Amino acid sequence: MNEMVSNTEKLLHVMTFGCQMNEHDSERIAGVMGLEGYTCTGDVEKADLIIVNTCSVRDKAEHKFYSELGRLRKYKKAKPDLLIGVAGCIAQQEGEKIIRRAPYVDLVFGTSNILNLPAMVKRRVEHHVRVTEVDFDREYNMLDLPADRGDGLKAWVSIMYGCDNFCSYCVVPFTRGREMSRPSASIHEEISRLAADGYKEVTLLGQNVNSYGKGLEEGVDFPALLRLIHDIDGIERIRFVTSHPKDLSDRLIEAMAELPKLCEGLHLPMQSGSDGVLSRMRRGYTFAEYYDKVKRMRQAVPDLYLTSDIIVGFPGETDEDFRATVRALEMAEFDSIFLFQYSPRPDTQAGTLPEQLADDVKAERFNIVMDLQQKMTLKKNSFRVGMVQEIMVEGASKKGSELMNGRNRGGAIVNFEGECRRGELVNVLITEGLGYCLKGKIT
Repeated sequence: MNEMVSNTEKLLHVMTFGCQMNEHDSERIAGVMGLEGYTCTGDVEKADLIIVNTCSVRDKAEHKFYSELGRLRKYKKAKPDLLIGVAGCIAQQEGEKIIRRAPYVDLVFGTSNILNLPAMVKRRVEHHVRVTEVDFDREYNMLDLPADRGDGLKAWVSIMYGCDNFCSYCVVPFTRGREMSRPSASIHEEISRLAADGYKEVTLLGQNVNSYGKGLEEGVDFPALLRLIHDIDGIERIRFVTSHPKDLSDRLIEAMAELPKLCEGLHLPMQSGSDGVLSRMRRGYTFAEYYDKVKRMRQAVPDLYLTSDIIVGFPGETDEDFRATVRALEMAEFDSIFLFQYSPRPDTQAGTLPEQLADDVKAERFNIVMDLQQKMTLKKNSFRVGMVQEIMVEGASKKGSELMNGRNRGGAIVNFEGECRRGELVNVLITEGLGYCLKGKIT
């Protein structure tokens, strides 16, 4: 056993900000430290090591992180031996600046330094120095790190890392590096182990899963990878995020239509309905091209549950540009969206563009889009009343509730009546469509 482990149980508390990629990184942090004798706890006051895993994709997430970091100071004051670490994209960008801003932080490490965390903790404890490691290591992404998933039913699996698109507003290429795909055999082996351990659903992760395989000599692209995973016994549902519209191929549409285990949920970020804004965003498609792929996908997959990302208030967005986005939303009829006000991010081209919009303009446009989408989501959910849908049971809808909870194949939350066990696939008659979920009963 490593020297840093004592007979006394050590408790780890991981706080995660951001997307599924960050959530999976947090699982890896827990897995690596689990080998060092740490046990995860949900009680921050009992923790011996607190890791804040950060996201810098949006300005709001960064402000939320610093606010949360400030609240941790009181725990350090009450428990001087407590170690506080900062991980993820903000750590990758800011490095030692975080320690200068918050001197009670002990460790700062980047997106490819998780495996070194035990050594960093040991150095901090034995040498009484604050430790910063943010050197980017491309080979790290090919390592098979332990992950403490905890769920037992659903698992995230990274199939690639980084991004080559360099959208003008996005920091990902600067914090996670250029695209690099894992060999298909490694992915297949990991998912086979998960299936053997009882996992029934996997979500494949990547900044742009549609470009999976680029640079690999084996010649396996994303649709081919999906077919390989589909043949793994025990896995009953396959999902994936995120897809870049410009790389959504006919072969992927065919796979979505043909593979029974591949769920009918697709997250396809549109970002804007204005061609001028899309061009300044460097997205690589027009709205007409985007909408054509949506129509072809819906023809192939009639039960498609389509979600998207929308940014309002991008630099130079005129009233007409905004109206184009509203029209695009009405045409695309998304089931739900993730909506953001544009915020400048470090190192990105968009932060230097002229015609940055005022906050009140961005807020007004945000509210208009939010109101429109809420109405459309309610309409789409109401349309599902009377349908029978396959639900994977996740447990009670909330503590003490008699209703059960799960998701349909599209990914929507369904609360329902009936007796069942976690992990079961059950047929549920939808009896009510709400703005945030569906309700029903087992048939």
